[in-house]
Amino acid sequence: MNYIEVTFNITPYAEAVADALIAELSQIGYDGFSYTDQGFIAYIPVQDYQAEAIGQLEVYRFFTQEHRIETTVQEIEDQDWNKVWEENFTPIVVDNRILVRAGFHETIPGIEYEILIEPKMSFGTGHHATTALMLRTILEHKDQIRGKRVLDMGCGTGILSIMAAKVGAHDITGIDIDSWAYNNAMENIRDNHTDNITIKIGDAALLAQEQTFDIILANINRNILLNDMPHYTAKLSSDGLLIMSGFYLQDLPLIREKAESLGLVFKEYREEQKWVAASFHKN
Repeated sequence: MNYIEVTFNITPYAEAVADALIAELSQIGYDGFSYTDQGFIAYIPVQDYQAEAIGQLEVYRFFTQEHRIETTVQEIEDQDWNKVWEENFTPIVVDNRILVRAGFHETIPGIEYEILIEPKMSFGTGHHATTALMLRTILEHKDQIRGKRVLDMGCGTGILSIMAAKVGAHDITGIDIDSWAYNNAMENIRDNHTDNITIKIGDAALLAQEQTFDIILANINRNILLNDMPHYTAKLSSDGLLIMSGFYLQDLPLIREKAESLGLVFKEYREEQKWVAASFHKN
């Protein structure tokens, strides 16, 4: 089976822009990526390729306001996409306290928290600004999370679930609609010896079967958050905390309006490269 190779050149280059585009492209059929000095290369089966789909992405239109994004397209033969991805995965450090690395990377002495993530195609290696924001927010709320029951919606690689476990959460449930994410998350849970995490395949409809949670983490995207927030609120315990990311600073008023209409109280937000993580409290 042949693939379409689309090369993205981003000027001025920003890793967060590349990561955001990769995250969205992975939702429309692209199943292989490789970073370059000026952007990245994305791969999709020939039969799934639609030339106009890239320009219709919300993040693409947003970033082209401040960046020039040029694409070139060619047809190529099949490759080992997972090998391509692994070769371009680099470790990251968040606030000099959290190290996210693959098993083939060296550790860093003195790091407070270390998370092993095998770089399969699931979103959530820590490189994207929203993942780093969520990791930072979990760390800042670790006293509130310790001993509590946590839900991780759209868990991807399981990175946020693992971080919650490492700061002392008692019981964590991760939910993702992607079976590839499920398998990758299960592997990462084993590698990190965080056996108090349960991963399930599905969407917010699964929450009807769940008990309440003290902390809910949701790093998805604006539209899904707006649609599913009622489900989160219904399963958030009194005095619970909802932490959401995956949207831009310009979308915060809309997110806040929806949350407050459901009885949640806005606490704070953190911003990085125009991405936001916001926290809401349930009385």
